[in-house]
Amino acid sequence: MILAKILSSYTFRAALATVLGISIVVLIVMLAVYSLFSYNYFNGVHDGLSTELERFSDAYEQGGLPFANHFIDQRSQQFHVVHFAYVIADQDLEKISGNLKDWPEYREYGDGWLNFEMGILQDGNSSREQDFVAVTQLMQDGNHLLVARSDVEVLAYVSFVTGILFRGFLVTVILGAVAAFIVTWEFQRRLDNINRSIKTIMAGDLSARLKISQLPRDEGSELQQLAINLNIMLDRIQDLMDGVKQVSDNIAHDLRTPLTRLRNDLVSFQKDCSTHEFDRVETLIAEADDMLATFNALLRIARIELGETKAEKISLALDKLIEDVVELYEPLALEKGIRLQLELYPTECVADRNLLFQACANIVDNAIKYTPQGGNVQVSLSQGDQCDFDDHLDGSNNKEASVTFSVLDSGCGIDQSNYKKVLRRFYREESSRSLQPGNGLGLSLVAAVAKMHDFQLIFKPNDPGLQVHLHMQG
Repeated sequence: MILAKILSSYTFRAALATVLGISIVVLIVMLAVYSLFSYNYFNGVHDGLSTELERFSDAYEQGGLPFANHFIDQRSQQFHVVHFAYVIADQDLEKISGNLKDWPEYREYGDGWLNFEMGILQDGNSSREQDFVAVTQLMQDGNHLLVARSDVEVLAYVSFVTGILFRGFLVTVILGAVAAFIVTWEFQRRLDNINRSIKTIMAGDLSARLKISQLPRDEGSELQQLAINLNIMLDRIQDLMDGVKQVSDNIAHDLRTPLTRLRNDLVSFQKDCSTHEFDRVETLIAEADDMLATFNALLRIARIELGETKAEKISLALDKLIEDVVELYEPLALEKGIRLQLELYPTECVADRNLLFQACANIVDNAIKYTPQGGNVQVSLSQGDQCDFDDHLDGSNNKEASVTFSVLDSGCGIDQSNYKKVLRRFYREESSRSLQPGNGLGLSLVAAVAKMHDFQLIFKPNDPGLQVHLHMQG
């Protein structure tokens, strides 16, 4: 997977394109070097042949055939890296003397890229055809002189140089591709770290920050500067969010006391009022109780999120706690004609009993509240390895030690795009506002309790209705 990600990344493709561009430039330079080398080298071969022919013709002109034969013997006995062949022939190109058996078969040089006045000859002494580079000269007496040099040595040297240039080009491409891969892998690794941190922040943890490498070689890098700027932006966002929460918490705290006094005054006034006024005051007391409950819930959420409420975690019988929750809401379910199913098994978990009871109660309360008459609500406990939503969990691999509290209803459900929104304070779907009264804090409290205990809160559609799963460690 990481290989496919690297190969498909823009960074790798851009680096590879750069390497290919550089390689093409290197290839052009190498071809230019090769052409220059070939020209100079073959020009040197031609000059060498011309010089040797000039010496050979001088010997022939000075002393005729004896001097020419002596020259051939003398040159053949001398140790040279380059060996020449000599032939003296008459007007009909019949051999008179020389170290080749016959005047070689002559043909024009076929490779047009070599612009030298040379010929290619075939050695009649060899059973196989052998190429020579040769030059000839017609003497005053009508005889022909020929000096030749084997082309194998020349071509072998050129082939050697060509191989070096080709291997150099190939090494450039391979090393460039490897370097591009390594650079992309390192860049992708750091980018994945940034993306993981961003996903954590997007999931709701505004306290998370991008990790900035402290290695000296990273100091001042573009990614480091990007991480620093993002962290500064996140600090600012968190300050603003904390400010909004603090304002709402302060309002709730400041209004709770006068609202409590108002309720107490209404209770006192109710004792002295008439029957007609008694019902109206009773309604006002109920509304005051709802407002106090909202403020208390808001303050409780704030204390949990700020860490002011310390979880008194103990090992408790989870099945017994769920039974108490269901027993509390069973009369409400019977009143609405809702079939309340309970599937439990004895299990324990470590949690704050009061907070966990409140969270589970809020989930069951919502299920019953938004399920129409005659509907179904199923409350169950299941082991982690029996759940069919492992891909929704946040990475807990200890299935043997995990337990899931699930509530499934047949109500109106929640739109999947709003799963995260319903965890916000005071958020309610428009479709649910007209169905039941509420303040939009129930699931916010559940989310705060789940975060405090490192539980996972998961929503899934139930068709119809909603599935709510609270995944916790047993």
